[in-house]
Amino acid sequence: MSHGKSRSLRLALAALALCCACASTSKPKGPEQVAVAYLDAQRYPDALRESEKLVRIEPRNVDYRLLAARANEGVGDTERALRHLEMASELAPENAEPVILIGELEQRRNRPDDAYVAFRRATAIGPDELRAWRGLALTAEALGFDAEAERAYARWAQIEKAQGEAR
Repeated sequence: MSHGKSRSLRLALAALALCCACASTSKPKGPEQVAVAYLDAQRYPDALRESEKLVRIEPRNVDYRLLAARANEGVGDTERALRHLEMASELAPENAEPVILIGELEQRRNRPDDAYVAFRRATAIGPDELRAWRGLALTAEALGFDAEAERAYARWAQIEKAQGEAR
């Protein structure tokens, strides 16, 4: 074998070995990453299929419930999205995120009373959650609860300032 051919063969084998090494250390995409990718691409029916599979496999997984809620809202099933969020809230009562998402969903559904209740609950669970205070301020103002809206706006500004200083 000539020097040129053996060098080419060595390079080809090295490239093949590198490809194999990369392929063996990379993890295949799991169902959660697939569901998230579909959500990011706004392929809601596909995201729904994948997220509902995850919920069936692990019904007590809060993150899976949140994914399923996003997917259900994406396909227009806000009632089912709300059920997933409520279940996530029951599974993790110390976590304000599902309750904030309930409030945001109720805002999008044009239900300020229900959004207000959710945001009040979220601020109690997560007193430093910016989105909870923002939601409470906006819904309290929309409902005419001016004093409460003022307090919520003040807390919202205080949290935003603290977060800005921390950066």
